[in-house]
Amino acid sequence: MRNLNYFKIPSLLAVCLILSGSCVFAQSGVSELIKSGPADAQKLAQAYLNPLFKGLGFGMNGGWYNSARAKNLGKFDLRIQGSAAFVPTSDQTFDINTLGLSSKTKVNGSSVTPTAFGDNKTGSELILYADDNKTEVGRFNMPNGTGLKIVPSPQIQVTVGLIKNTDISIRYSPEIGKGGNYGSVQVLGFGVKHEVTNLFFGKAAKIIPIDIAVGFGYNQIKYKYPIKQADQVDDSKSGQNLNQRVEGTFSGYTFDAILSKKLAIFTPFVSVGYNTAKTDIGMLGKFIVRTDYQRFPGTQIPDQTKPVYTTLTDPVKINQKNTNGLRGSVGFSLHLLFFRLYGAYNVGEYTAATAGVGFGIGK
Repeated sequence: MRNLNYFKIPSLLAVCLILSGSCVFAQSGVSELIKSGPADAQKLAQAYLNPLFKGLGFGMNGGWYNSARAKNLGKFDLRIQGSAAFVPTSDQTFDINTLGLSSKTKVNGSSVTPTAFGDNKTGSELILYADDNKTEVGRFNMPNGTGLKIVPSPQIQVTVGLIKNTDISIRYSPEIGKGGNYGSVQVLGFGVKHEVTNLFFGKAAKIIPIDIAVGFGYNQIKYKYPIKQADQVDDSKSGQNLNQRVEGTFSGYTFDAILSKKLAIFTPFVSVGYNTAKTDIGMLGKFIVRTDYQRFPGTQIPDQTKPVYTTLTDPVKINQKNTNGLRGSVGFSLHLLFFRLYGAYNVGEYTAATAGVGFGIGK
């Protein structure tokens, strides 16, 4: 991770996401799914990675606001925070038999297997057959769960006050981990909040004991992970640079109505809004898998000393909407001179907690 010396703060934020991503794609052996062929591999990968997509999409949309009061012109704060989305029990396992796999892929034993954020135990065994559905060409176990039950998403955010009761927020980190063995991550996002207390109460807004605002936030996380060539590669061609990798973009936005009340240095808030997130991710490169055996001359008997290999290029591409619905939040901000503390609890399809620290100048 050669950029660590230059970008200390973003690196500290990104490390939790890099580690969770590398756990999913390295420790679990998710590239093994390619053995089942593109169509089945995509269904298996979507089901296995589903809580990663949902949790990251829900968590990264949190933490935009901790107060309805907009900052005054030129005032700002910088915050360092992270969200942790909690994976429910229902998303810690899935049933392979419900995925509609082809007849070439059969489950041996139990069809219920861990997802990426399920228990760290051996997944179900799959047996792969050639097109004739008689010749076994391989078998493998579904990836283990990582044992993690939360999906982290880091944020570094700067908020600056503009005119007319409006402030803007920017989230950014450079690409951290590029060229390393654990994958790289880059974060980019922007948000805007407009205080509307005057719109509702006019001149009486000065004596109303609450602040009301509306806000919008857009967040994007890009992730890249180089896959180490697994044993699905034809040994005779193992010296090739197959450029096997995972590349993904997780993006989402949120619209919120926020209500808060300032109590000296402590400001509690509540919000309700609409949250959506999507994933565009793929297992890219060339994957050489065994798909059959040559037959003994004049027979249909497979010669298991002469396997037939097929090269699959960019075999898995997933583009899906992960979350799409209402979310509610309750939390606080605590101002101690220049120092800030932030916290929130978010409820929606998943639940998530957000916590952070920061510093700022002015209200």
